[in-house]
Formats: sequence, structure tokens, C-alpha cells
Amino acid sequence: MKKTALYITLFSAFIFLSSSSENSNCDTKALKNELTQELKPDFKYDSSNINHFTLEAKKQGTEVKVPIFSGESYRLLFNTAGISTDFEILIYDKKHDAKNRKLLYSVKGSETDKHIFVYEPKHSKTIYIDYMLPGTEEKGVTGCIVFLMGYKVG
Repeated sequence: MKKTALYITLFSAFIFLSSSSENSNCDTKALKNELTQELKPDFKYDSSNINHFTLEAKKQGTEVKVPIFSGESYRLLFNTAGISTDFEILIYDKKHDAKNRKLLYSVKGSETDKHIFVYEPKHSKTIYIDYMLPGTEEKGVTGCIVFLMGYKVG
């Protein structure tokens, strides 16, 4: 039941990022496998989402609701090796239109050479992941971000 709710939430939130063509710079299987290794030995795979996108002239963004269930410990992993442009991943405690929402985690692609990012929520409550992509006048710029979630074993 928990997995189903997460899959539905992730799928519906990422529809705008979907692209019908496979991105040549996104070996999604390899990117996902790289994240899976980051779960070992303490976490077990729960779910993942691979998001293909084509940049537009205006800045794009979406917010994904991720329920964090009581009694579980989670590890959220992001692989951005499939994106050649700047990006932001922001994680909040409340949705975008809520007052006094608190930033729990953030990463900007322009500020790091890393491509794997890890966040382990400290509290059992719903979190909101905002993906922000810049606008570009360049045509046909595509990429992907891979999200993977695991839960603590034991």
C-alpha cells in the first residue's frame, strides 16, 4: 500500500518532465544501479523514478509529495549525471504555497562537481521535493534525473 501511494504520487508529479524520446546522455539503467549501491548495507530498495525532460525557454519546476511513514527510516538518493545543465533540488517540510515552510535540504548543480546526492529524513512526515530547471534558448537540450528511495533494514 505504501509503495502504491508513492508510485502514484511520483508518476503524477513528473508527467511534465516526461519525454517520448530516449536521451542519449542518460543511461538510466547505469544511473539507477549506481544509486542502488548507495543503499548497501543498511537500506533496502523501495522505489525509483526516472525523469526525462527537454528544457524550454522558461524556467521549469515541479513539486513532488513523498510520504515518510512513521516507524521507518528512509534514504533518498538523486543521480544527476544525466543532466548537463544547472539544476536545483530543494526539499521542504510543507508544500509550495504553505506559509512558514522550512527548507530541509538543497543542492545546486552549479555549486558542486558531485552527481549523487543523499538525504535521510529525520522525521516521519510528508516531505516535498522541488526540482527546478533553468530556461534556455538552446533547442533540443535533454537530460534526466534519477530518484531512488530505500528504507532501513532492521
